[in-house]
Amino acid sequence: MFIQSLDSDRSVADVAFQSQPGPREPKIADVVILKNLELANYDIQIQALELIRTKRLFTHTSVVTTPKAFCMVIIQSSVGPRLNKHLNDHIFLSHSHDLEDGFMNLDNASEWIEDDRSSSSSVVRKSDPQRSRDGAGITFSEADIQTLIKQVKNTKVTSEVECYLQNIVTFLRMHRAVDGGINPRSTKYFKTLVTCLAPLSGLDYVTPSLVAIAARKVYPHRIILTVPERDRSLQYGSELAAVKAVLEGVTPEAVIEDVLAAVEAPL
Repeated sequence: MFIQSLDSDRSVADVAFQSQPGPREPKIADVVILKNLELANYDIQIQALELIRTKRLFTHTSVVTTPKAFCMVIIQSSVGPRLNKHLNDHIFLSHSHDLEDGFMNLDNASEWIEDDRSSSSSVVRKSDPQRSRDGAGITFSEADIQTLIKQVKNTKVTSEVECYLQNIVTFLRMHRAVDGGINPRSTKYFKTLVTCLAPLSGLDYVTPSLVAIAARKVYPHRIILTVPERDRSLQYGSELAAVKAVLEGVTPEAVIEDVLAAVEAPL
């Protein structure tokens, strides 16, 4: 696994193959971490999208496929341009880390943190021999992964929880701060993540709290906030100044919390 900054002068293939020096057959890493992808040009972002969708990359001389267990991680700043909308739609989940939350895995407070474009994505830290010795306790073996896959398939979702999930999707689509609604792919990922969280929590069934966690991970990077001029209430006589005051400071995270507070969870 490796991390590499990606810019307009380098393709996704250049980064994915970097861990394979020399004249050997090109091979894509199991985990590819792309940084600054939102700053790359359109063609490079589309190349990343093709890698996610088709699990293969086209080079000048051959077609290289990804490993069976393949993961792409995209690190980007919370400010600046967004990813291509089609690529963004294929990102399974997102996690935001604020500098104020600190870095619990740093060895000590004197570690150097690179603030790259106001992002907390790059951390330089010393190796910890003790952590290396204890690493087996925090890693997943291939057998563990296969067991989790079987447990995910057997996870039970009751009709009440299914209704709760669908209500969250409906409320998100109808929220006044959301522009363009919620697309079907995100709903599909929402349901998938809900069933994946249950085995990781030691359960064989889905609880409402797991649904709320999944919503906070699947939707933040997908929600596009509306501008006051496009608010639906303007069609029924609302004043633009009042709408601006209501929508001021609204974030995707706030929209999700608003919806979770409005939708009644099953007992």
